[in-house]
Amino acid sequence: MKKYSRGELTKNILKFIGGTAFVVGSIALPQLPIVYKMFDAESWKEKEKIRRVIDRLKYKKYVKIYKKDEYDIIEITENGRKEVLKYKIDEIKIKEQKRWDRIWRVIMFDIPEKKKTARDGLTLKLIKMGCAPIQKSVFVTPYECEKEIKFIGEYFEVSKHIIFLETRKINNEDSLKNEFEL
Repeated sequence: MKKYSRGELTKNILKFIGGTAFVVGSIALPQLPIVYKMFDAESWKEKEKIRRVIDRLKYKKYVKIYKKDEYDIIEITENGRKEVLKYKIDEIKIKEQKRWDRIWRVIMFDIPEKKKTARDGLTLKLIKMGCAPIQKSVFVTPYECEKEIKFIGEYFEVSKHIIFLETRKINNEDSLKNEFEL
């Protein structure tokens, strides 16, 4: 089994259970060998580590375990799904195109004060993804990112406050080209 940093194994197991649960609804615990194999756990010590992670996920109410027929079933909960979304939001990135298509993507938003936390989270995520702020709530990037912006908007529950535009012309284009090294 590869060495995982603190919390990384938990994150990966939850994502695995969540990914499987989205397809089949749950995993029967007799199928736990599939989980062991997925994480290359061969020794009893490695398998016990995975079992403890699953117990911790149950304690945090990210998964629930129950009996159905003669099997123990492990199923991701709504809290677990939210946690998986957090992992996905952290991993989301805008892929740079090898060749720029000469289209600017403009992300604008006007999020109410009562959703300040979501507004701040959106702003921070756009900056982390490499979007350039051109005004307080207007960002620009030369790379395709509509799907990513929709996902982020849904995650923060502010989709209806976000406007996504594509344009061939933008003021101060030369400074933006320099910023993005185009």
